[in-house]
Amino acid sequence: MHNRLKVHTTEAQKAAADREKEKKLQLYRNTINDVFDRRSRKEYDVLALKSSEGLLRSNPDIVTIWNYRKEILLHLKPSEEIINDELYLTEKCLQVNPKSYSAWYHRNWLLDNVDPNPDWNKELQLCTKYLKLDERNFHCWDYRQIVASKCQESIENELKFTMEMIELNFSNYSAWHYRSKLFSAAGKDEENTKISELSLVESAAFTDPSDQSAWIYQRWLIGKLEPSKIIYKVSQIKNKLYLILNRNLPNNYKIIGQGENIWEKFDSKIWYKKLDNVDSTKIQIIDELNQVIDDVSIDNVQKDIFNLNISEQLQLVLNGQLDSLHQLLELEPESKWALLTYVLLLNTLKPDNYFENCLKNINLLKVLDTKRKNYYHDLESRYKIEHWITNNNNYNTDDVNLKGYGLTAFYHMHMFLFNINIDLSDNDLSHSNLNHLKYLIMCKKLSLKNCKLVNLNNFPILNNLESLDLRDNQIQEMSFKELTKCKSLKKIIIDNKQISLDKTLQGINQSINIEVM
Repeated sequence: MHNRLKVHTTEAQKAAADREKEKKLQLYRNTINDVFDRRSRKEYDVLALKSSEGLLRSNPDIVTIWNYRKEILLHLKPSEEIINDELYLTEKCLQVNPKSYSAWYHRNWLLDNVDPNPDWNKELQLCTKYLKLDERNFHCWDYRQIVASKCQESIENELKFTMEMIELNFSNYSAWHYRSKLFSAAGKDEENTKISELSLVESAAFTDPSDQSAWIYQRWLIGKLEPSKIIYKVSQIKNKLYLILNRNLPNNYKIIGQGENIWEKFDSKIWYKKLDNVDSTKIQIIDELNQVIDDVSIDNVQKDIFNLNISEQLQLVLNGQLDSLHQLLELEPESKWALLTYVLLLNTLKPDNYFENCLKNINLLKVLDTKRKNYYHDLESRYKIEHWITNNNNYNTDDVNLKGYGLTAFYHMHMFLFNINIDLSDNDLSHSNLNHLKYLIMCKKLSLKNCKLVNLNNFPILNNLESLDLRDNQIQEMSFKELTKCKSLKKIIIDNKQISLDKTLQGINQSINIEVM
């Protein structure tokens, strides 16, 4: 307390306190040893249950003791009284530590596996009680999801509850998160729902721009908006027909067209089927109701592959939010959450000069939020690659030129499946996973010059690769062995600083021609 003289502890008082502490510690050790001895002797009775109660009341996070109690309860086939006592114990433990993983889990386990008539409605009331005491206890929120499912509480009622909790405190990330899970479970993807949720979260975010909870929910809502087109391109390579998508194919979608052969998966964005001859029919993607989601003719490239196809009403709402964010940033130019959301909305809506504005504001975010600088570098890389694809998707060239784009990560590499000459030089790919290059199955000439590479770990098998430029990197000598997997590789270009690699590479594969430049 302020303005109070500090009472100094005498040596005698300190010694007495130490003795009392040692006494409690010894009691704790004796009790826990007794419990462990009982378990080793397989004592599964009521006395064994009683022996560990005191330990858990003082420390609810001793997982081993909770597990021993589970063994006892399964062996006893307990009465209603014992079950109620066990539930009461978990409540007392949660009063000691409301965020005890072990206590919450044991309560759930007890009702699921031991109690023949669990009262899940009562549990829902208990969750409400605990969340009124601490509205951001994510353990309780997680437990509530389980309980609501067990008692078949309606999604509408749970949405109403999350709304009540959010109104009490906008900075309730757990409530926002549960709300997102409820909408996903209900399949509520209607436009009116999106509009009302966007309006709700805008009010919350603007009330306290420095709090991240509402901003993260808003980003989730924006991220739910997907491009109208899913097919990027269909083309034949030898006896295989390849279908390239701009996102993962949902499990309830089907690909139809071009004969009876089954479409096989290269990964969830690339599908192919063995086919000697193609016909003029379109490739279609249909949903579970057999409605056509997208279609494309052979060798056609879909334009505007990253653009949304949304209604005029939703477009107006999103544009209104973009304008509001612009006004907020004029008042609070260093609000990083507002700025990041502004960038995401710019890239989503793509107004005039959106690309330049995105890059400018991403650079500002790197300064304002240095701890997440690498995230912003990667976000910038994604936008740059998308911009290149958008502006070159009607080309008939075999070339991809991303030289000097400042890339730090690979995105959408699967869209370069058919390209032969690919230049990725003068980028910072030192921390990127080279396995993302696995999509370049038709590439014959690849430049990774001056990409700050230090090794070739995870370099994929590229069976058509003939020439690889690795100049101006500091690659570890032994990692060049990764390249032996590329059976068509004929030429590797290195610089005079790597001259010692000449013999190393020749020793690995004498058919490879090493050029020093």
